[in-house]
Parts: sequence; structure tokens; C-alpha cells
Amino acid sequence: MSRIFFKIAVVLLAWALAPGAGAGAGAWAQETLRAAAVVNDEIVSQLDVDQRLKLTILTTGLEDTPQLRQRMISRVMRHLIDERLQAQEAERLDIEVPEERIEAAIAEIAQQNNMPAEAFRQALESRGIIVESLRQQVRAQLTWQALIARRIMPSAQVSEDEVEEAVTRVRASQGSSLRQISEIFLAVDDPNQDREVQRNAERIFEELRSGAAFGPLARQFSESATAPRNGDVGWVQKGQLAQELDAALEAMKTGQVSRPIRTLAGYHIVWLRNERVISPGRVKLNLKQMLFALAPEAGAAEREAALARARDARTQVTGCQGLDELIDTAGSPGSGDLGQMDLAELPGPIREAVGGLSVGQVSQPLVLPAGVSLLVVCDREDTGVDRQRIRKRLADERLNVQIRRFMRDLRREANVDIRI
Repeated sequence: MSRIFFKIAVVLLAWALAPGAGAGAGAWAQETLRAAAVVNDEIVSQLDVDQRLKLTILTTGLEDTPQLRQRMISRVMRHLIDERLQAQEAERLDIEVPEERIEAAIAEIAQQNNMPAEAFRQALESRGIIVESLRQQVRAQLTWQALIARRIMPSAQVSEDEVEEAVTRVRASQGSSLRQISEIFLAVDDPNQDREVQRNAERIFEELRSGAAFGPLARQFSESATAPRNGDVGWVQKGQLAQELDAALEAMKTGQVSRPIRTLAGYHIVWLRNERVISPGRVKLNLKQMLFALAPEAGAAEREAALARARDARTQVTGCQGLDELIDTAGSPGSGDLGQMDLAELPGPIREAVGGLSVGQVSQPLVLPAGVSLLVVCDREDTGVDRQRIRKRLADERLNVQIRRFMRDLRREANVDIRI
């Protein structure tokens, strides 16, 4: 039994067994302390379930009805079971969250609701929510984040090559739409669970249509690394998400929330918050060229021979220094440093050849009036690409995969007995 649950149990039992409490009080305490599930010999009580339902309904802004509770209970149970598994793994790894951090997080929640801490506690109690239940949830979330930071994040690092590859895709899509989205993601770890997960996703969608706030539902139920950020994915463009999500977003209007979308990983509910066109920004390049010169009267055979030499040279070029060495060896007239140039002011064929290149990359052979050219980007100043945002998105994607695998393993190895 967790420390928080133990504290609640002591208070309830003391009240139920106190002189004058009455027979009905003892029956009530017994009912609320009944096990709703047992997770590796640790109890999730009926009280835990009831309190979490109340918290979830309160934060989403929906009306507390028996029908809503019935729709939510399976999701709440799954979430509480996952929390127990996460807490047990954190305890095994000796991960603890200081009490000050928990209090600070609760104070922040109160501030977000424009209430002093004490008034916030009183508001919870007036709705039948024990403050310790909120503490339990906050502790679980903070402990899970600490566990992810220690156990999972080190294997979810993104390399510079991956960032550069993503930057290249962004540059190639300048002028296309950029979308700001939030998500709720439910994983399908086992094909046998597909219909159950789909039903849960459909219920969340119906709650959103009924006026529930997206962020609190994402925090409560989403299994993505974006859940602590209220499901905020940020700005994305076509090609950065699964094809099924891209296709759904193409048909959506700003402000719309999608029905559950099935991908290989599970079900996604996506909120299209905003949309804009990608601005190219201002890009300045330092270029070097290796030119295989041709006379104006050169025939087709000579041009083909120059192209062949350029293709062969391209396989030998390794960055700007490598190009310099190759130029020195070949003694190619018209080759060398072209200086800094504004990408927007370059002729169309040259702009297309170098626009998507990263520093050190060499272009495909380019046929120009003076001959066949190989161009290398030696430096790049790019105000239109947010590398930090790109790195963060890539890291989130990798982290999501690692978290899903980690939780799948915890669930498979667990002994869970659901009793309601």
C-alpha cells in the first residue's frame, strides 16, 4: 500500500471507528477501501478510482454524471495501474521526488486556476476531492518524469546528422504549410487490445465534442511524451508525421479536432490549433566551386565527357578542404572560392542545386554556360530554420518510441488483478 493511500486509510478508519460514527459509516469506509485492482500485490482502492474520476472530470470541465463516470472508468483504471507500475519501477531504482517539488507543483496548479493555494484546497474539498489524492497524482507524474530522465532519455538522443537531414527537408518545403498541433495518443501494444483502445479513443473524442478541455485530457490520458505539456506537439509540416496524420490534417480547418486516427503505433486525436505558410527567411551561403570548363563551341561529346569527370570528382570530395585539395591536384581553371552569396539572389538552377545543402555537402554536377560545376557549401547563415525546435521534435519522437516499449515491458511482466 502506498504511503499516500496509507495516510488516507488511517484517517478514514479512525473516523469510521470513532464513537458515535454509526454502523453506516463503517460500511462506507469498508466500501471505499475495497480493492479495485491489485498491481504486483499493491492495492488500487475504490477510493483511488473515485477520487481520480472526480479530479479528471473537474479539470476537463465536464458535468459529473453517472454516464460520464461509466465512460471514463476503464481509462482511469488503466492510468492508475500504469502509475502503480511506474512508481514500483521508480522505487526499484531509488528514485524519489522531494516534497518541496510536489508542493511547488500544486501551488503552480492553483496559480493556473487563479486561486491562492489555500482557496484552491478548499475548492477541491468542496467538490469531494481529498487533497492527498491530488498530491498522489502529482507525485506520480513527477516521479515518472524523473524516471524517464534517468532511464530513457539517455537512449533517445538525436545526432547532428539526423538534425541536418530534417533541416534539409524543412528547407526543401519552404512555401508549404506549417501547422501548430496538440495530440492525445493511446498506444496499442497488443493487437488483441485494439478494439478496447479504439473505444477509449472514441470516448475521449466524444468528451472533447461535449466541451472538455483538450489539455487536461491529454495530461490525464495521453501516452505520448507531450502529455506533461498538455499534448502540445508544436509546429510541424507535411512529411514530419505519419502519413495517416498528414492526410487527416490536410482535410482539417484551424480549430478542429480529429476523430481517432489509427497509425502503426496506436490511436491519435489531433487538434489543429493554428496554421501558417513557411517563410523562407534569409539564407546566406559561402560557396566554393570546381569548374570543368568548356569552350562556347563545345559539342555534345565534350559536354558528356565533362559531366563524367564531374561525377567522378564528386565521389572524391569531402567538404570544402577536400574540394580545395582536388582543385590543386587537377589544376582546374575558374575554380575556387566564390565568397558569400544571398540564396534568394542566385540564378534559379544554382539556387535549386545548393538551397537544401548543409555545410560541407557537395551539389550534383550542374551544367552552366562556362562548363560543368560542382558547388560545396562552406558556411551557411539561415534565419528561416529553427534547429532547436527541429531537434526537440526529433527527440520527442524517439522518446515516445522508447516510452512505449518501456511501458509495454512493465505491463507484460506485471501481475494485475482488476476487481471491478
